Amino acid sequence: MKKIFFILCLFCVILLLPVAASAVGNISVSSSPSGSLVYLDGTSTGTTTPAKIESVASGSHIVLLRLTGYQDYTQSVIVSDNATSTVSATLTATQTTTTTEAIANGSIYIQSNPSNAAVFLNTVYQGKTPVTLYNISHGDYRVVVQKTGYQDWSTRISVSLGTRSDVYATLSPEVTETTLVTTIPTATILKTTTPIKSTIKVPTPWPSATATPASPVSIPAILVAVGAGLIVLRKR
Repeated sequence: MKKIFFILCLFCVILLLPVAASAVGNISVSSSPSGSLVYLDGTSTGTTTPAKIESVASGSHIVLLRLTGYQDYTQSVIVSDNATSTVSATLTATQTTTTTEAIANGSIYIQSNPSNAAVFLNTVYQGKTPVTLYNISHGDYRVVVQKTGYQDWSTRISVSLGTRSDVYATLSPEVTETTLVTTIPTATILKTTTPIKSTIKVPTPWPSATATPASPVSIPAILVAVGAGLIVLRKR
């Protein structure tokens, strides 16, 4: 029973304890001129300067200010628990190089797919795509776009005073001739000769139709001649 009572008391104490405050702080942001969009760690806060960003987790953060006509401003800030960190920025205006002559002349905007290709205007190198060429006099020009591994792309354009001509180049990969060498293995042909026993019977030759001529002197005639010679010899 005592154990149950002790557990209940401990449970009540835990419930009555205050919840520990989260480790967060605030950031106060101002800029000159004001009205800059405020980004925290790359995400827009939806506020403009002057602004106060609340409930920011303790630690290191990046504040970015962006205002049209001015260069972006970034600053690293450390946020401490239950403290307010301050960011005060003086923005720098974007420099413009527009002159009366540039306005009077024309311009050429050149883009390519893929990008980062070399641009030549009448054989003169102008930079890498995408690029805008300013202060181009009125007239016709040849634009060449080159990139390693792709075929050269070119076109002719006309530039008018006070206008911009757009050029979009779609580059085609280079076609390389590939020589396919096919090696045909040499086959060794074994010729096997199998003797075939002939089953053709050779016909027996017929007797010659011409009879062999008999000797002109027969054996009895020789005997008679020998006997006659003996008789003649005895009579002498």
